[in-house]
Amino acid sequence: MATSTWQTKSSKIVYENPWIFVREDKTITPDGKDGLYGVVESKNESVFVIPIDDKNNTYIVQQEHYTTRELTWQCVAGRTDGEPIEIAAKRELLEEAGLRASSIMILSRARTAAGISTFRSNICLARELETDMSVFDKNEITKIKKVSLDVVRDMILAGEITATESIASFLLAIAYLEKEKKL
Repeated sequence: MATSTWQTKSSKIVYENPWIFVREDKTITPDGKDGLYGVVESKNESVFVIPIDDKNNTYIVQQEHYTTRELTWQCVAGRTDGEPIEIAAKRELLEEAGLRASSIMILSRARTAAGISTFRSNICLARELETDMSVFDKNEITKIKKVSLDVVRDMILAGEITATESIASFLLAIAYLEKEKKL
């Protein structure tokens, strides 16, 4: 990885809550000019989970986020809350889709909104699934739908799945399974 040519002159936290904090940095830009940068930092990493059953179907969840006030289809996702990635992925899958997975594979680590945040995301493939609605969070998820990966790809292309992290996670899972010759 290349060394950054940005310099930080000073840094202060201007906002904080239990999940994130925002810092304001006075900088020297790569071309030597003074700059000001706002950076959002998460207190934990996130997981994006693509469950795949033995027939190559996946599960998408419908959820309304406070920020957008829109019902959207997306993949299972959440915060690690300090847990190992595989444990957090299993927990989120159970809470959001009512699925228990015996196998979790980390496909990739990614940055979310790298221009304004330091958020680190982990994209996971979940397999060997069984239904378990014992801790399903019905207050967070409006609907769960089992669909083929072809349907997911069509939903992405039609603009029905719009969360960029979900788009990237689904397409990465599709590419991985195609390379594995499972699709």
